[in-house]
Amino acid sequence: MITVFSDNKEIKTNYLQFSDGAISFRLEGLQEEPRYISVNVDPCTLVKDIREELSCILDCIYHMKFQNNVKLILNIPYFPYGRCDRKFEEGNPIMLEDFCYWLLDYRCGFDEVHTCDIHNESPVRYILGDVLHVKQQLGCYRESIPCDFSTKYDYVISPDKGATLKAATIADHLGQGVGLQYAGKKRCIETGRIIETTLPEDVDFTGTKCLIPDDICDFGGTFIALAKLLKERGAYRVDLYVTHMIGGGGLDRLTGIIDTIYCYQTIGKYLNKENILEFNKRD
Repeated sequence: MITVFSDNKEIKTNYLQFSDGAISFRLEGLQEEPRYISVNVDPCTLVKDIREELSCILDCIYHMKFQNNVKLILNIPYFPYGRCDRKFEEGNPIMLEDFCYWLLDYRCGFDEVHTCDIHNESPVRYILGDVLHVKQQLGCYRESIPCDFSTKYDYVISPDKGATLKAATIADHLGQGVGLQYAGKKRCIETGRIIETTLPEDVDFTGTKCLIPDDICDFGGTFIALAKLLKERGAYRVDLYVTHMIGGGGLDRLTGIIDTIYCYQTIGKYLNKENILEFNKRD
């Protein structure tokens, strides 16, 4: 769902849905000449609905035809299609690029777009340029850790090559004595399933406490395989941090494998923060 603020005041958005599935909005109480309008996408909004809802909201704003230069801001904590950053198979669209170009060109155009820990920031930055403002993974991580957090990790484990630089910022933040290790993985091309997970052979994980950080957890296959391997290699504790927790497979499949989960926000309709807290209270 989308909320709208104008000059620090929330504007009522009347959401309308018709019998054929069409939707519309009606904004009530918007000032005649506001200084700024902030459009905010709830992270629980399904990605397939975001463009349609934004289109309706922007159309409302566009037809108001303000006389002054209104600053238009988009807050979209989970950037849609973040993982669809390339053509996976012939005939596929590149949905990340498609959404970015739509966002840049549509109607009013946003002066600022604020989001969090994009899976691959480069193509989004290339298209949106200085309009884009990103809260990076470390900033999200720091806001996700409870005030009584006291775990002293021995290693931060990057789950794959693409996550290494982000994992390094968290390892540096945790301080001296925290090592950074890189895990490898191979996927089946046909199914996308992980068929092999590797860790450096020359590292002794016996009795260690490890943190796996990443941007997204959906079904968690990467983290399950990696945590199992770490515990087979002697790790005492394996925690998981993700910025965007989707949890399409639920959390039961992580029980006994991941000890504690931290996340910045939950995405979609599968889980909420209460589910995470309940998981962490299990013995």
